[in-house]
Amino acid sequence: MKPKIRRFTLPDLAAGYPGDFVDDYIELLHFKDFAEPLAADGARLEECRFSSVQIQSLRNARLIQCELEQSGAPALAGAGVFLNDVRVEHSRFGSADFAEAELDGVVFENCKFGWLNLAGAMVRDVVFRNCQFEEIDLGGRIQRVAFEDSRTGLLTCTGAQLREVNVEGLDFAQVQGIEFLRGAQISSLQLGVLAEEMAGHLGIRLVN
Repeated sequence: MKPKIRRFTLPDLAAGYPGDFVDDYIELLHFKDFAEPLAADGARLEECRFSSVQIQSLRNARLIQCELEQSGAPALAGAGVFLNDVRVEHSRFGSADFAEAELDGVVFENCKFGWLNLAGAMVRDVVFRNCQFEEIDLGGRIQRVAFEDSRTGLLTCTGAQLREVNVEGLDFAQVQGIEFLRGAQISSLQLGVLAEEMAGHLGIRLVN
């Protein structure tokens, strides 16, 4: 089953400023072209847009119907964040730590990640489209997630609970925790790449 992505359109937004983050509830603002990184730990943001800004920290924040474009951070601290109906486009993250986070109805498109950490996260109805990763840690509860035209050096699945996860569109160089791929949909070409590692895990000796 494909991810269920709910479409939304943001209304007209007022200009947002760094001082707005002293409030715990922020809505209907457009944050654009800030020189300093933003931190929104514990904040609730609804119907907001971030354009060309660095977002340093979103620990335990809640983003609902928000858009991020041409944004990112060298290291995004997002443990415990809740992303609901969020679009992230043309953005770059040295690392994005979403440990113990919840992502529901999120689209990442044309994004680059050094390391994406989803260990312990609950992730459902998420699409990664034309994204590049150095490493992905899928060690959470992952349901109805699809990768399209994407690539990663390392795919770590240790501890993952996968359900209806389509990795056919993910080109990977290496997989760790292959026994946790149960519940994933792969291509025949990917099966060939994984064959030797799967045989080793099962104790099967390959003879040329």
